[in-house]
Amino acid sequence: MKTTKLITTIIATAAIALLSTSCAMIGIGPSKPVAHNIKITVDKTLENTSLQIDLVGANSVSDLPKWQTYSITEYWQPGNSTRRDTDRITLDFGRGKPATQTVSSKDPKWKQWLQTGATNLVIIADLPGVASGGAADPRRLILSLDPKTWKKSGSAPIEILVQESGLRLLTPQNLK
Repeated sequence: MKTTKLITTIIATAAIALLSTSCAMIGIGPSKPVAHNIKITVDKTLENTSLQIDLVGANSVSDLPKWQTYSITEYWQPGNSTRRDTDRITLDFGRGKPATQTVSSKDPKWKQWLQTGATNLVIIADLPGVASGGAADPRRLILSLDPKTWKKSGSAPIEILVQESGLRLLTPQNLK
């Protein structure tokens, strides 16, 4: 009886390993997160408006659940400890600054984020006059770092448009 259970366990384990390997080889399932070029453009209606955009690498265990529900209004309050303690890239837009800015996939911050298990990129905008809350806050956009998520070639950037109403993803995603 014990031998039968042992053999069944070994066969089941081997089957799972084979299935996992096969899925990875044919592109099914998640792949290793990678850095992406991120291109952020401010809509013409906001070109002379002073605003900031923060980009944050988030791992799926300790970071992502927080970022999915954290109050964006609270995040942008002066002296906010969450923003202060966050390992982020901040882009400044406004008068005399480029309306389009790109965070390169070669930026050293990507290496830090990926080394700490980042699977997602959280983009948070300080948009004047937009006050919302909850997970559907238009000032927050959460993107997967799985390369199979995106319909883009090579180093083409993931493009985001900043509008008065919130952040809008322009790069199409692969439907799963």
